[in-house]
Amino acid sequence: MNEKAIQAPLKDRMIVYVGVAIVLMFSWLYILGMGWHMNTLPFTDNTTMSMDMPQDSMSMKDNGMEMNKQEMKDMNQESNMITEVLTWMPPMGNMWALTDFFLLFMMWAVMMIAMMTPSILPMLMLYTTLNARKKVQGQESASTMILLAGYLSSWVLFSLFITFPQYFLHTNGFLNMMMEPIHAYLAAFVLVLAGIYQFTPYKDACLNVCQSPLSFLTNNWQDGNFGAYIIGYKHGFYCVGCCWALMLTLFALGVMNILWVIVLTVFVLFEKVSYNYPLIYRRAVGAFLIMWGLVLVV
Repeated sequence: MNEKAIQAPLKDRMIVYVGVAIVLMFSWLYILGMGWHMNTLPFTDNTTMSMDMPQDSMSMKDNGMEMNKQEMKDMNQESNMITEVLTWMPPMGNMWALTDFFLLFMMWAVMMIAMMTPSILPMLMLYTTLNARKKVQGQESASTMILLAGYLSSWVLFSLFITFPQYFLHTNGFLNMMMEPIHAYLAAFVLVLAGIYQFTPYKDACLNVCQSPLSFLTNNWQDGNFGAYIIGYKHGFYCVGCCWALMLTLFALGVMNILWVIVLTVFVLFEKVSYNYPLIYRRAVGAFLIMWGLVLVV
């Protein structure tokens, strides 16, 4: 069978590429926007203009065109909402409201989506190919994007779970306003824990599943859109098992540290595609994290 015979139609592949690109674009725009407004990006200075400008300081006329007051009010409300999301900071005095908890959860969820979507692309393309074969054979097919939704659901659920300990750490004085550990021993503990996990058989087992999409699909195939969602969710479950400790390093360096978010995304992507020397790569990352943690407390 030649290469063209086993490939999914170009239209199906383009739907996946465009869908993934849209997910990545919006999630990374959120992350970079948050980093820009909080001045946590390495190339930003404290020159960001406030979006909370008083209404009377804005001209109602621009090049001879007037905006009516209702339009201006709607614009201000949208601007304030975006600003609140992008510039959210933990409340002072540990006076958390439900909105604060939700915004922290949303921050985690969007970061997980942005960081983990690239690594699922090989499986999405393989599923698209297998799905196209079923369609040609007259069997029930499903949307690849629903599989992606199932995969991301597992990371959103992880985000909810991880929000609770971060809330606890902040309200008990272990984290500062940038959600960074106040004491070096907490950061060191998290880094060493993440490093040790790289050497465990649980890490190896979960990563092997993540690196073997064909075997996973063969053993877990379910027909229909609901089946696609379950496949994606199960695969995401193994990916959470593989990467949860690496994600905890955001506790050590601060969940608002956008530079570390970018570095960690590259770490995870390389780990999943390191087919030639997977053991060497994850052991090297583990040793690096352990040494880093020890340096912090020496």
